[in-house]
Amino acid sequence: MDIFSAENNVQVSKKLPKTFDSAILYSIVALYYIFGSQLIANIRGEIILVVSEIIFLALPPLLLALIRGYDIKTTFRLKAPKPLEVLLMLGISPFMIIAGFCAGMTALVAVRAAFGRVYLAGEINTFMAHNLFVSLFLVAVVPAVCEEFLFRGMIQRGLERLGAGWGIFLSGILFGLFHFDFQRLAAQTLVGLLSAYVVYRTGSIFNGMILHFMNNGLVTLLVNLVMGTGASTGEVVTDPFATQELMDLANQAGMSLNQLLGLMSGVFFILFIFCLLVIMGLLTVLRSMTKSTVDKTEEIKGSAKGLLAGIPGLLIIIIVYVSLGLTLMNNDLGQKILKIFELNLN
Repeated sequence: MDIFSAENNVQVSKKLPKTFDSAILYSIVALYYIFGSQLIANIRGEIILVVSEIIFLALPPLLLALIRGYDIKTTFRLKAPKPLEVLLMLGISPFMIIAGFCAGMTALVAVRAAFGRVYLAGEINTFMAHNLFVSLFLVAVVPAVCEEFLFRGMIQRGLERLGAGWGIFLSGILFGLFHFDFQRLAAQTLVGLLSAYVVYRTGSIFNGMILHFMNNGLVTLLVNLVMGTGASTGEVVTDPFATQELMDLANQAGMSLNQLLGLMSGVFFILFIFCLLVIMGLLTVLRSMTKSTVDKTEEIKGSAKGLLAGIPGLLIIIIVYVSLGLTLMNNDLGQKILKIFELNLN
């Protein structure tokens, strides 16, 4: 019986993605997303977000799984989450959002210190400023489903052939990088790492979707309440910290604006560490709950070679990040490169 079970396990493992699949998919999606998005650039703003998420992020992993003959349910971990797991996701979410906000604000201060300014494009806030239910659908529901399907489905499954830890770490990093914004890189990477871990431990991609939805949804709710619906937010802010309120506060404290921002960064860092400790505590509970049920993907020796297929995608993403940095330094080369990709900051 043991031999029969072992043979079945081997057969099942053969139906799961390899590291090469994850790497080549990342390259294909990165190139497809950047250059293919130009083909649908004339579609109305609200619709283009939904269309691009579906055809550029959700469809490629499904097609690759079908072409390669992988087990869809197992590959994408399409298992209903347990009620207690859902409660833990809801408990983790607010601390994850606060930690992400602190990491993001600290990153913005660092970018401002390094480049002298910060660009905050308002396109995503425009989507958040619709009717609340429309905003939640556009910014929370669609990305939570499509992006998790790609990163916590095919990509993470294949990367786990290197080991569970590597699968979680790499899929989280790749998720953060794919947002093409180093000013939000820290916050998005945190979401990616947490989602990757809970999906692996619970065996359910829906738990990752819950975390993703809660992150985007609560932020959308806050923006919607502060800005109201129908607000115009398409402008680009070059220095969100140069407000009269912050300058007055700095003067009252006898500090320069830069000194005040440094102090704020310290506070954000402490709050970030506190939230991180709480999250780790909740993840420890999750680890204890899933100790005997976690489904470990079979590691394959030599799988690291498959990562080479991801170099083209990673290279194009690095070029975009370098271009964004050059643009922040008022280097025309940055905007010229971004124009090729139809990515603009102004």
